Amino acid sequence: MKKANIIIKNNTPFSLDFDDYYFNCDDGLGESAFIYSNAFEFNEKQTIIAELGFGIGLNFFLTLKRFLKEKKDSQRLFYLSFENFYIEKEKLREIYKNLGFYEEFKELLEQFLQFYPICKDGVYRFYFQNCFLDLVFGDAKEKLQNLDFKADIWYLDGFSPAKNQDMFNEDIIKYIAKNSKIKAKILTFSAASLLQKALLANNFSVIKIKGYKKREMIQAIFNGLEFKNKFAYFNTPSLRKDVKKIAIIGGGIAGASLAYELSLRNCNIDVFEKENSLGKGASGNINGILSSLILKPDVLLGEFSQYAFLEASRFYRQILNLNPQGVYEYAHNELMQERFKSQKNNILFKIINKQAFLKDGMCIKPQEVVKTLLEKSRARLFFEYDFLNYSYEKEKFILKFSNKKSLKDYDVLIYAQGADVKNVLNYKYMKLSSVRGQCTHLKPFLNNLHALSSKGYVCPINKELNLQLIGASYDRINQDNVLLEKDDYQNIENIKEFLKDTKLEILGGKVGFRSYSSDRFAIAGQAYDEKFYLQNYKALLWHKDKAQISPNGFIPLYFSIAHGSRAFASAIICARVISSLIFDEPRIEKDYLYALHPSRFLIRQLKKGNL
Repeated sequence: MKKANIIIKNNTPFSLDFDDYYFNCDDGLGESAFIYSNAFEFNEKQTIIAELGFGIGLNFFLTLKRFLKEKKDSQRLFYLSFENFYIEKEKLREIYKNLGFYEEFKELLEQFLQFYPICKDGVYRFYFQNCFLDLVFGDAKEKLQNLDFKADIWYLDGFSPAKNQDMFNEDIIKYIAKNSKIKAKILTFSAASLLQKALLANNFSVIKIKGYKKREMIQAIFNGLEFKNKFAYFNTPSLRKDVKKIAIIGGGIAGASLAYELSLRNCNIDVFEKENSLGKGASGNINGILSSLILKPDVLLGEFSQYAFLEASRFYRQILNLNPQGVYEYAHNELMQERFKSQKNNILFKIINKQAFLKDGMCIKPQEVVKTLLEKSRARLFFEYDFLNYSYEKEKFILKFSNKKSLKDYDVLIYAQGADVKNVLNYKYMKLSSVRGQCTHLKPFLNNLHALSSKGYVCPINKELNLQLIGASYDRINQDNVLLEKDDYQNIENIKEFLKDTKLEILGGKVGFRSYSSDRFAIAGQAYDEKFYLQNYKALLWHKDKAQISPNGFIPLYFSIAHGSRAFASAIICARVISSLIFDEPRIEKDYLYALHPSRFLIRQLKKGNL
C-alpha cells in the first residue's frame, strides 16, 4: 500500500504517480454517472459491483445514492473497490469541498470518513443501509487472486491504459473473469486496444458505444470460462433456495454477531441458549479486552489476528458506537521482545521498546455487547433450551432438545456454542479443547485509562460496579466452575509489573470455559462430509498440486466455534464468513477462509499421507 501523490490541477484531482487526472476536468460527475453508475439497472435481489480504482470514491457515492433512491426493501448491494494508492482522510474531504461535491455527498461521505481505515493492506467493510462496501487496499492483481466473489458489474476506472497498463492487461482481466458471473458487464471509459484484446482473450464479448463527450468507449459481457482449482475441497456451494428461517445454537458473542449480520439479510432468526439468561458463559465477563496477537510478520495466525482485531474494532464503532480508548501490550519475555522488534514498522502497533500501543483496541463490556447485538437483530431468544441434535428432512431442520419439545422448519442451522460444542460434533479429525479461565474482581487499585496486557491483563475500573477486573487463568485440566483462590493469586502474580506496593482486595470473580482448536484458529464454515473427503481426496499426498473436484450436496449446517480468548474479534469475521457462504456474497481473503475451514484438520492429514 502506497500513499498517493495527489494535487489539484485545473480544479481536478491529478495523480503525480501516473501523470493523469482522476476523472474528466470538465464534468467529472456527469462522466462518472454516464459511464458507470447509470449504465445498468438494479433488477436483482442482490447486486455485486467490483471496481478497479477507488480513487476519491466518486463512482461509489454516485452508485450508492442511486441505489438508496431506487432500491426495493429486500434488495442488497455489495460494492468491492480496489485501491493501491492511499489518500489521507482530510485530503479526501478537502478534495470534495474544492470540487464543490461536498454538500451533495456530505452525509454519506462523512459516514465513510468516520470509519476510514489506516494505510495498511487489507479488506475493510463499511455498513450503509442495505449496502456493504468492501474497500480493498493493496495490489489489485494479488488481491483479485486471493478473493472469491462473483461480480455482476465491473467498473474499470484505473488511470489511462497508456499511463497504467498493469491495470488493463491480460493477467488482470483473467482474474476479473474468474471473479465474474456469467453475463457480468464490464463498464469502462476506455476503448484501448490493449484492453479489448485482453477481454476477448478471456471470453468477453466487446462492443463499442458512444463515449461521454468523446468518440467511443467499450462495454463487455462475460460469456464464461472454466477455472481449475487445486483447493476445491475448501469450496462451499451457496444455497440454491430462499432462506427464510435460521436457527443459531448459542447466545454468546458468536451467536449474537451471527444474529446481527444475518438480520441484515432479512431473515427470521431464532437463538437458543441453554442457560436461563445471557452472559452465563465465557461471553459473560463484566469486562474484556479487544486487542491483537503480536507475532512475527507473515505468520498467518498473527496476520489473521490483526485483521480480525481491526475489523472488529471498526464494526463496534460503526454498529454500536463504541469508542476505542487504546490498549497497551507489553513484551513480558524474550520471545515477545523479538516479536515486538519484528513488528516495529507495522502501522497497527506503536512500539517503543517493550511496549506496544494499539490505538484501535478497547476495553469492552461483553454482556452489553451481546445483549445489544441481539436486540438490534430482533432475533427471538429461547432460554433454557439444551440442544441435543437435529434431523434434516425435505430440506428443513428439526431441532431436538434434551428438555423441550422439538422445533422444525429451519432452512439453516448454525452452531455457535462455546466449549460444550464438542458434545454435539461428530468429527474424528477435528480436535477441540475446553479451557477453564478464571477472572478476578478486585477493589479498584489502578486508575488506568487504557487496558494493560502482559502475562496477565488489567481492565480500567468498572465504575458502575466499582471494581476492577484482571485475568485470566488458563487451565486445560480442571473443568470445575468453582472459583479457586490459587487462580486469583496467580492472576495477581501475572500483573505484578503494574503493581507497586498496593494492597489488593479480592471481591469475587468468574469462571468461564473457552473452546480452542488445535491450531488456535477459530472454525468457521459449512459442515463437511468426512466420508466424502476421505474417499475423494485420499490421494492428496501425490495430487495436491492438481485440480480437485468440488464438494457438493452437503446440508446447510454451519459452524462459528473455537474462538478461544479472542472471540470478540474473530466472531465478527466468522459471522461475515457464514453470511457470505449462505447468500453467495463476497468472501474474505482465501488465506484466512481456508485457515478457518472446518475440514482443514482432515486435509492436512490427507496431504501428509497419514490416512
